[in-house]
Formats: sequence, structure tokens, C-alpha cells
Amino acid sequence: MTQAHLEEIPGGLRLMGPLTRETVPRLWSEAPAWLRSGDVPCRVDLSGVTRSDSAGVALLLAWLRLRGGQGLVCAGVPEHMRPLIRLSDLEGVLPEAGPQEG
Repeated sequence: MTQAHLEEIPGGLRLMGPLTRETVPRLWSEAPAWLRSGDVPCRVDLSGVTRSDSAGVALLLAWLRLRGGQGLVCAGVPEHMRPLIRLSDLEGVLPEAGPQEG
């Protein structure tokens, strides 16, 4: 099984690999302390996510909650994640970066 990992990038994080119930617990524990603080806006680049299940969406929601419901923007959401977000009725909850934001 390919492991998922986090990379710190300017202004946020990049998630790489599968976001599944097998990989999310480790990603949760590896989240940097500043992500939990919610003091600065955070961009989460999902363009490197190769596969996802509901645990991947739950991770994003948990991070959003840690940040007080604000200051988290998703970028590069893969097409395979969109149905999970839509079925969970979370399109308005998980903010997505617009085209001008990259």
C-alpha cells in the first residue's frame, strides 16, 4: 500500500497519495501545530491525492473544525473526491480555491 504524506508548502500543506481509512490516522498525527492553531489562513493542496474515501473528507472537516471553521481553503480537489463532498452535502462547508487562486 502506498502511504500518504504531508508536505509543507508556502501558506499551507500539500497532501500526496491515498486519503483512506488506512492512511488518515497517520496524517492526523503528523499535522503541524500551526494547522491546529488556526491563526493564519491555510491552503490545502489536494492535487496529489490519488484516491480517497470518506475518511479523507473527514480529515479535511476535522482540520476545518480545529481552525474554528475558517481559514482553510482546498485547492486542486481531484474529480474523484467531488462526489464524496457532494454526497455529504459539504460543498458549501469545505471552501475551495477559485481558479485565480490556483
